[in-house]
Amino acid sequence: MALSASARSLLPGHDFADAYQVDAAVSGLTARQATQAIVTHPPAWVRHLVKTRNCIVSLFQLRTVEIGVDQPLQPTIGGFPVVAQSAEEVVLGFDDKHLDFRISVTVNAGSDTGTLVTVATVVKTNNFFGRAYLATIMPFHRLIVRHLLEHARFGQVS
Repeated sequence: MALSASARSLLPGHDFADAYQVDAAVSGLTARQATQAIVTHPPAWVRHLVKTRNCIVSLFQLRTVEIGVDQPLQPTIGGFPVVAQSAEEVVLGFDDKHLDFRISVTVNAGSDTGTLVTVATVVKTNNFFGRAYLATIMPFHRLIVRHLLEHARFGQVS
């Protein structure tokens, strides 16, 4: 799917961007509700992949994320720091030595009984290691984002 202008502007000069969309069978979702439904209940195989990633990147003193677990001292959703938030969009992400990333979750009126939920990811690499890291994780990124979006329990959000 095409990346929106607002998602494209999250990281000027970005090196990678993608977007996936689903028509959730729930009307009136806020972006926060959609984001929570997508990232707070990952399956075990996703948690295992993230745990493996964390072990590897900690050797290089890069930031780790405990997916699905909010941090007590900063605003997070599913372990990802909240960069910006409105009723229609939540932006998650952070900047690190190797790359900066943003995840945008937007909601729009969908079908008569649904909400269009779009997850866009934008990445700006900062050095060779960031480019190598991005190339390595890209197949996993696509698989995980599609799975989380398609299997989100939108009807069970609070």
